[in-house]
Amino acid sequence: MNAKSQHARTWRSLTLLMLLGAAVPSAQAQGAAPQRGGTVSIPLATQPGSLNPVLPSELAASIVNWSMFSPLTAVNPYTLKLEPYLAERYSVSKDLTQWTFMLRRNARWHDGKAVTAADVKFTFDKIRDPEEGATNLPDFRKVKEVKVVSPYEVRVTLNGPDAFFDDRLALGGSEILPQHILGKFKRLKDATAFNTRTPVGSGPFRMKRAVPGQFFELEANPNFFLGRPNLDGLTFKIVPDGNTRITQLLTGQLDWADIEPSQLNVVRNRANVKVTTFDSLGYQIFAWNLRLPMFQDKRVRLAMMHAVDRTRMAQTVSPNLGYVDDLYVPKGLDWVPRPKVEFRAYNPEKAKALLAEAGWKPGAGGVLYKDGKPFEFKILVDKGDVQREQMGLILQQYFNDVGMKVTYDLAERGGRWLEETTGGTFQTRLAAFPVPNIDWVQRLYLSVGQNNGQAYKNAQVDNLLTRLVSTADRAEQAKVMNSVQQALYDDPPNMVLLYRERMTAANAKLMNVPPYNIKDSMLYSHLLWKTK
Repeated sequence: MNAKSQHARTWRSLTLLMLLGAAVPSAQAQGAAPQRGGTVSIPLATQPGSLNPVLPSELAASIVNWSMFSPLTAVNPYTLKLEPYLAERYSVSKDLTQWTFMLRRNARWHDGKAVTAADVKFTFDKIRDPEEGATNLPDFRKVKEVKVVSPYEVRVTLNGPDAFFDDRLALGGSEILPQHILGKFKRLKDATAFNTRTPVGSGPFRMKRAVPGQFFELEANPNFFLGRPNLDGLTFKIVPDGNTRITQLLTGQLDWADIEPSQLNVVRNRANVKVTTFDSLGYQIFAWNLRLPMFQDKRVRLAMMHAVDRTRMAQTVSPNLGYVDDLYVPKGLDWVPRPKVEFRAYNPEKAKALLAEAGWKPGAGGVLYKDGKPFEFKILVDKGDVQREQMGLILQQYFNDVGMKVTYDLAERGGRWLEETTGGTFQTRLAAFPVPNIDWVQRLYLSVGQNNGQAYKNAQVDNLLTRLVSTADRAEQAKVMNSVQQALYDDPPNMVLLYRERMTAANAKLMNVPPYNIKDSMLYSHLLWKTK
């Protein structure tokens, strides 16, 4: 059974791209061979949390780390299919409990040493150790044993079937680490220099110079197992302000940036910039912290959904770029059947009625009270994401209109926003998540899912997702996912604000730009090139 072909179908329905703005012909499309040389500058919104990909971090760290470290499997941003990466090939047993990976024999660490099966075992064992605090510990909860079969063959045995183990290895946080460097430390977090300034990976680029708080300069890895990169280097510059990023893109100080809809008119029709838009297979959400009693009442959550005109808000912050929905799997994954449900449209009177039914009555100043306490909370918004900043202000007004006392809480993404998010101490927050395959539904809504920061718990959903990973049959998976979608609709874990199309803007001289976001493209950054 070839796991690659089994899961590649997940990606086939994704809308690839359309070009906006100036018509910039691709040199590659004209048959020109890639040119060698040049560097590309990419902005980071925050200081990377850790340059060790296994440890908890955020988007900025993932962007940098994916250009330096290698997972066993990856999603190709050009074809949008799952494929072997550091693994040359792999297979899974018929009962889905034994995964065998054959490593590329030409893979080398940035210091020249060979990447072996011992490195894979070391990495996976570290992820499995609760004391390490690895991001992907939940993904490895079924792993029973990691065995080195030979220097270039490793076998992972699970204590139960898992049809999506290879998918999860491609989603970040499971990149392979060098045992010969990190094995001398008791805990991964103790390797301070490695984690902050001098990481050693096996990916297309290697660290040349790190100036934390300012920039990270990488150079091409001449021994990269998929071939020496076309570019000579990448420079990641910390540029927190979104408007500054656009200005620097237009002036040539940056070469490639994710952009928001509000920034589109500034960059389109510029001869020196090309814009690519694509279905992100992901959404912006408003998340309740379901640890708080006030949000555990489903009637309250339903009321808050009816209190917001999400269709109007989507057109305001992202005109004609995305759609609003009450289901939790993108339409682009069209093999997943959609139950027939009614969209929870804007209806403030219905919202007030549901709140009253839940015991919330108007008090002084029209604010809702229950048991003597006001309906009061904060919306945690990460500073620098223009779209979410806009959404937070709009949500605040809608919730205030039905009697809630809401504070708009803007915080630095790499500071308090990240601390409250990872610590589960926020009250509500805005966030964005990809849903590129159905395994992400597990990450978000399984009670022990690693991205389930809202603490959602639903026994029916847990049971259905357990059934899902126990079969490789696509028809059975579709049937289960239909039930999962219905269960999530009936007991909403969060409020979907927008299934969004995303955009990147790039220097017109940068070629072979994937129709995908920058972070998920970095594993294939060796294929980028610049015209002279």
